[in-house]
Amino acid sequence: MPVTSLPPALRADKALVRQVAVVDESLECVEEFAGLVRADGARAGLRKEAALLRRRLAEALTGKDPGTIAKAAAALVKEAARLADKASEACSKDLYERASALLNKARGLLAQGMVEVGRIEPASLRAPLQKEQAALRKALDAVESERSATPGGIAALEKMLPEIEGFLGRLEPARKAGDWMRSSYLPVLARVEAAIKRVPAERCRKSLLAELDFVEADTHQALLKGDVRLVQVRSLPTLQRIERLAVRIVAGSPAVDRELARLARLVGTGRAPALARKLKATIQAKATAWPAGVDADTIEAAMSAFEAGLAQLAGEIGKAAAAQPTAKS
Repeated sequence: MPVTSLPPALRADKALVRQVAVVDESLECVEEFAGLVRADGARAGLRKEAALLRRRLAEALTGKDPGTIAKAAAALVKEAARLADKASEACSKDLYERASALLNKARGLLAQGMVEVGRIEPASLRAPLQKEQAALRKALDAVESERSATPGGIAALEKMLPEIEGFLGRLEPARKAGDWMRSSYLPVLARVEAAIKRVPAERCRKSLLAELDFVEADTHQALLKGDVRLVQVRSLPTLQRIERLAVRIVAGSPAVDRELARLARLVGTGRAPALARKLKATIQAKATAWPAGVDADTIEAAMSAFEAGLAQLAGEIGKAAAAQPTAKS
């Protein structure tokens, strides 16, 4: 800010020097307040009045009569103080209006977000969004409680608004992800649970349920991070595989029992004791340990191995049964 320069003849008048310094200080305050006002008209008006007072001060200091100069300076001191108060009031009003507009917008967006977040399912997908929303609400309350109608408060609000808008922008993808979870993932999960319940062997049911728990834990962690893609590419295919395996077990058990019963009839004559012993062991394994394995991978491998072994045994028994009439003749 410019500082008023007194003519050499007036510099010895300490009282006048102080008055001029007070006017300069008041006009400096006017400029500082005006610089904070965003409304162009109000800001220009304050600067225009300050410039007028500065010109009047400069004109008063060109006078010849010390008394007249002192009187003019005293009047300008009061006018400059009033203008500083006016500038302060204009600045406060401008800051309040700007802060109110920003606060109202932020509150409205968060209220909108609260409604939209509440509609997102499942809960594990909604939880991190609720946590983020609560953090934004807390930050907004902090700014509001610390007098938001200040340059710092307004700056904080202006920084926060894009964060709130960004948060709202993530809600629609989350809602769509929730819709996908309800329409695609959860029905598969329900089918898998139902299929596992139909598995006849308790040990195998427990193994598949444990496998299902691992999938659900991974899904929960992915949803807490908002990573639905991971659920789509990892959890869902694993669920579908477990479902196919459970269905295979349920459908395969009666078929295996029928085949074992057929083979038992073929070796019932007792002419193939080695095959009879092998069949008995296979029947025992079916009753107590079928299908073997502690997880989907090992259960699936054990089923394939059992089926292959049973097919081989059936072939051997079939050959032995076919050879019996020839031996008899």
